[in-house]
Amino acid sequence: MPIKRLVVFRFHRDPLVCRTRVDLIRRLNPGVPVHGLFGGPGGARGAAFRLAGRRALGLDALYVSRHSGPWNWKNGDLVLLDWYRETGHRLSFDVLHFIEWDLLLTEPLERAYAGVPTGAVGLTVPTPLSVIGDDWRWIAGQDEAREWRELLAFARTRYGYGCDDGYDPVPHGCLGDGPCFPRAFLDDYAAADPPALGNDELRYPLFAQLLGYQVVDTGFRRAWHCPADDPYFNAFGDRNIERATIAAELAKPHGRRAFHPVRTPLRGLHSFPVRRSAGGG
Repeated sequence: MPIKRLVVFRFHRDPLVCRTRVDLIRRLNPGVPVHGLFGGPGGARGAAFRLAGRRALGLDALYVSRHSGPWNWKNGDLVLLDWYRETGHRLSFDVLHFIEWDLLLTEPLERAYAGVPTGAVGLTVPTPLSVIGDDWRWIAGQDEAREWRELLAFARTRYGYGCDDGYDPVPHGCLGDGPCFPRAFLDDYAAADPPALGNDELRYPLFAQLLGYQVVDTGFRRAWHCPADDPYFNAFGDRNIERATIAAELAKPHGRRAFHPVRTPLRGLHSFPVRRSAGGG
């Protein structure tokens, strides 16, 4: 049977960019539901965005986080779990793709995630913290380092992480761009009720370990420390990917098909040779 996929599209700004991105997801993946998750600001601007969001962006449904914008940015996994507990658990799907508004995927999900088995957690460049280095912002600052220690203490107390004789766990970080999750993982992750310590890029690989799920790299970026990848998939999101770069890659039979961050609408993307799925699986 074909895999039933579902997209949760996470956004907080730039409705025009979001609309074109949702349109492309639908064009490449006919029949795949796209549910919105808004984690933007409060106030009048945020309220207007929320009211118009579902209709304006062409979403099947829209969930609005009850937390502040900065909290949502840091804790995307916890916002996703709020959505799952309140709404998502009632939906029929096998694999959920959590796609940020500025992640551009130019091929069908089944092809973009072809290397991730159905029962595995797909993460982008899961990398040992010893390789990432002590200067990574989520473990480098005083408050961040304290939260990471507290998160590891939670893992030891609840799950015995690192307490077994002969078992030396290797903590990882990852990039939070474009993860995918089997439904069973979301069930188990919601039941685990992870604390808001660290951030999602630390918790994803940690809880996949704790809950016994295989982690597989999405392949969107070749390695954490790979400057040659920055023009295509920027680890820190501080360089918008150029339209000419995207067009050149799409013109290659085996060029890149995932780009981040892309914060412009790219209205003419339909003229690029994007590869469409034959069905909704």
